Amino acid sequence: MKNHRSQCLAIAVSIATAAFAVAESKPAAAKGPGGLSVEIAATVNGEAITNAELEQAFERAAKSRNMSVDAVPPEQRAGVMRMILDDMINERLVTKAASKVKVEPAAVDAEFEKIREARKATVEDVKKELAGMGMTIESLKADIAKRMQQRQWVDDQIKGKAADPTESDSKEFYQKNPQHFEQPEQVRASHILFRLTPDASPEKVTEALKKAETAVTRAKKEDFGKLAGELSEEPGAKERGGDLSFFPRKGAMVEPFAEAAFKLKKDEVSAEPVRSEFGYHVIKVTDRKEPSKQAFEEAKPQIVAFLSREKKRVAIDSMIAEMRQKAEVKLNIAAPEAPAPAPVPAQPAPKK
Repeated sequence: MKNHRSQCLAIAVSIATAAFAVAESKPAAAKGPGGLSVEIAATVNGEAITNAELEQAFERAAKSRNMSVDAVPPEQRAGVMRMILDDMINERLVTKAASKVKVEPAAVDAEFEKIREARKATVEDVKKELAGMGMTIESLKADIAKRMQQRQWVDDQIKGKAADPTESDSKEFYQKNPQHFEQPEQVRASHILFRLTPDASPEKVTEALKKAETAVTRAKKEDFGKLAGELSEEPGAKERGGDLSFFPRKGAMVEPFAEAAFKLKKDEVSAEPVRSEFGYHVIKVTDRKEPSKQAFEEAKPQIVAFLSREKKRVAIDSMIAEMRQKAEVKLNIAAPEAPAPAPVPAQPAPKK
């Protein structure tokens, strides 16, 4: 029920940021970002990154997110292109350094299968998704092999430079970031959905409403789970009995649904159908949780994992910066007037 949005495969993104991808061909000169006429966007130890390669990396990054390059505002394009170019320079340096690391074909195949299975995608699904990004399974596996080389090399370089977080580190994070461990009030609800499309005719709306009203009457007398399995038009309703598990008031469900659910007492069925963008719902609240805070010992594994990732990220950033200082890098495109801010690291989410 969470937004009812279809899941995109985005296979390539699971391997590495598509912006890092570098085309193997050597296309002709073209106008650079912002209209600058350059064939070479940058050189890294004498190796060229052409403007065409940069443009292709930009297009692949956009496609991997189901976006058009035209969706990037013109005033932000130069900044985005410069960030992608910096990533490409860093990748060239790491790829060169990691080139002697051996990766077995069987390990590449296993990594591909793990990603495919995690996405619940068939091989044909993967082919179609990659085709939309101008890639093939073979080129994806080549990319996987390269990323595996890079990861192994990077891990070897930072070994011993990213110490495990201490108990004191974890407690300090817990005390300074209480908002990440506070659990808001939640309800557990089940529902029966009678679907309506946004362009449903008045006749269809009336028909769905009548079905929902009949379901409300029956739900007050019959087993709700069985009734949901019989009547609900939501995929998987029969297997789950319409159960949506626990959710907070904000952010998880569409507003009309959440508002109605939080007004109900435990074991109460909505007095009338609730209309949302998905259709009419008959709702039953099956449990409630008062606001609470996750205890430190319970949150500790999440905190340790997060702080470990942060320490590793800092070590990698430092290593890359040192490589950039030693490398001969020449940029032929100007830096943007106002660089985009660095992304804020994700915080560990509170346990649900």
